[in-house]
Amino acid sequence: MSIRRYLTLILLSVITLVTFAAAIQGYRSSMAKATSVFDNELRSLTLVLVDITDLSTQSLTPQTDAAFIFQIWQHNQLIVNSNPSLDTAISDFKNEFSEHNFLAQRWRTFGHFFESSNKWVLVAQPVNRRFELAEQMILAAVTPLVLCIPLLAIIIFLLVSSGLRPLRLLSEKLRSKKADDFSPIEQQNQGNELSPVLETLNQLFERLNAAFSREKRFASDAAHELRTPLSVLKINAHNLAIELNNNHTTHTNMGYLQQGIERMSHVVEQILLLNRTNPEQYQGQFETIDTAALCQTVIASLFPQIEAKKQEIELLGKGANIRGDEFSLGILLQNLISNASKYSPEGCLIRVTLKSVNKQVVIQVEDAGPGIDESEYQRVFERFYRIGGDRHTSNTSGCGLGLAISKHIAELHNATLKLSRSQQLSGLSVELIFPQGQPNA
Repeated sequence: MSIRRYLTLILLSVITLVTFAAAIQGYRSSMAKATSVFDNELRSLTLVLVDITDLSTQSLTPQTDAAFIFQIWQHNQLIVNSNPSLDTAISDFKNEFSEHNFLAQRWRTFGHFFESSNKWVLVAQPVNRRFELAEQMILAAVTPLVLCIPLLAIIIFLLVSSGLRPLRLLSEKLRSKKADDFSPIEQQNQGNELSPVLETLNQLFERLNAAFSREKRFASDAAHELRTPLSVLKINAHNLAIELNNNHTTHTNMGYLQQGIERMSHVVEQILLLNRTNPEQYQGQFETIDTAALCQTVIASLFPQIEAKKQEIELLGKGANIRGDEFSLGILLQNLISNASKYSPEGCLIRVTLKSVNKQVVIQVEDAGPGIDESEYQRVFERFYRIGGDRHTSNTSGCGLGLAISKHIAELHNATLKLSRSQQLSGLSVELIFPQGQPNA
């Protein structure tokens, strides 16, 4: 639940509870006030009725909805009676208020004795009239408040929205930031509560920027610094191998040395590629690319490697246009097809298929190698991870960065890599799936 909705519901609930609590208290106060007013009326009514001397000769009919009834007694004789159906005293002969039941309802009674005329005046009023008056008073007071609750809800919602506007603006600014944008956020009218949050965020951006810059410089500088000595080592090892060509033992050792140098060179190049294709830092130049032409270019660049292992490669399907960076996508496909060649036996088939599934562009690379166990599908995308480590069953050298780089490039294009077992070639099947529409540049 959003903060705005939560605050609106909480404030509206509190106002509603307070309103009804005030209504209950108001009802009690109204009842007390109505009781006091009506008691004063009964007291005043006795002063008016004491001067009536005779109503017994008049024909009076009982009234069930009478506002009040009265009796006048003198010398224990009923001399005046407003309701002929009552021939007994409607209350005790006491100067006090009390309540009695007669005529099928509850009555509030009052008796008063006048010594000058030796008369008892007894008056009574239905209790329900007092409740009706109290209910009318409280309804008149509460009804406008109840009717105004929807209006209050709208007003509270608008006020809460206005109060949370700085937070919403901050959220929009954070959402619109690029992945590599660590510049501080500046916001006017941010409020005292939001200032510490904004200050903390800007400090975090500053630390992240410094950390990413250090990481980028380290990977780039280290790879560049290693390139030169490795090149020198490679040349010297090659020259030395030629000079010692007649010595079989030395020739074997030089072969191991050259393989180690080649592997180190490969690791350095992969680190440079990984640094350049990191989605958080890479700035690609997106353009329209024909997947068929891109695959043909990559296959042509890798054909000497494929031909050296007497393998065959075929490109099937019809290409489609996508938006992306041609250089980085070429690296991705080069890694996938090169892996298919390296980990497949000699003389096997490698298949690259172009297709569209549910309006998604798919590039599939299949091989006839040993494949990858399903439990390893997620781990092979981790940096420097190889199945079996250096003792890989294929005896093929590698550094465990190829698929990590491929995953980074796929994320750059909002695409995904899906691993599975090839149904026709029995090896590994890798699908590069581009989503519907074009990825954001």
